[in-house]
Amino acid sequence: MSQAKQTDLNRRALLRHGGLLLAVVGAAAVIPAQADDDMLSKATVHYQSMPHGAQHCSDCAYFIPGNDAAAVGNCRLVAGVIDPNGWCERFSS
Repeated sequence: MSQAKQTDLNRRALLRHGGLLLAVVGAAAVIPAQADDDMLSKATVHYQSMPHGAQHCSDCAYFIPGNDAAAVGNCRLVAGVIDPNGWCERFSS
């Protein structure tokens, strides 16, 4: 095989594999962003930083606690930091 044909084949293989690599990396970068997009906003769930009667975030099934009982945490449904004494419409015990 001539040198020109071999170079052309190598270039094609590089472009094919390089394109596949870029597609995989691009998809990996997009997937976490989509997960964040699925989170509800605090406004949507009428989040407040104080309890609603006896209901508060630290007792909710969706609450992800912080480092200690008084620390802010996160929620499996609502975007942003969540006060353990807060409350929203999606409260579930």
